[in-house]
Amino acid sequence: MTQPLLFFSTGYFIYIGRAIDTVVHEHHAIQIAISLDNEIEVISSGSVMKYKAVVINSDESHECRTYDNTFLLINIDPECKIGTGLKKTYLSGQKITRLPESTVEELLEDIKPLLESNMSVDPLFNTILQFLQKLSNTDETKEMDERIVKVLEILKQPGIEPLKIENLSSAVYLSPGRLIHLFTEQVGIPMRKYILWARLLRALQYIFDGHNLTDSALESGFSDAPHFNRTFRRMFGQSPTLLLQNSQIIQAYIK
Repeated sequence: MTQPLLFFSTGYFIYIGRAIDTVVHEHHAIQIAISLDNEIEVISSGSVMKYKAVVINSDESHECRTYDNTFLLINIDPECKIGTGLKKTYLSGQKITRLPESTVEELLEDIKPLLESNMSVDPLFNTILQFLQKLSNTDETKEMDERIVKVLEILKQPGIEPLKIENLSSAVYLSPGRLIHLFTEQVGIPMRKYILWARLLRALQYIFDGHNLTDSALESGFSDAPHFNRTFRRMFGQSPTLLLQNSQIIQAYIK
């Protein structure tokens, strides 16, 4: 693998590459860290622990030392279906825990050839998503209600102004309360959180297309660049300017 890969999708932030070690920090996303080389160190509450693969609960203060190993980092919204599944399976009463070796080894066997190939990154993203579904026991698929499909189509329209839930519910002839419940059930993430993710993704797309941070924030419905920065940092524990600094070596995959 010659360059880092960066994936953004609704509910997920995935990075594959050599690590940039962090100072003590916390963020709202659940974090999975998997080393493709040697064990990494996670420091929390004064203890230093070594892991090949670890899951860290949301809002948990920690520090990572990766010693320049190549690793897979996945940040997951704790309110999405996979996030709640991970909390139930691995983080019930625990803040940090080791992931099962057999499941992780299966993933690494699948993704290493993909990292070495020059093919589309779609198979890589889909393989990681299947791993997350298996890990969180959330791999069931259901046909989506046509009203929710329509709402998603509206939210994905480029350049659309931020919409209120009342507007969206009127468009599909549902009450706001019923739409919120059905959306969460069908999509797997609360509607207000999905809308926030959609705005974040839109801002990132503008950034990766070469626009500056302020214009990207405003075009995506944030009041200003600091508002976008605060939202991004609260979720991921780092500033989006890190993405700008590395924009020449990071591939953006927004789905």
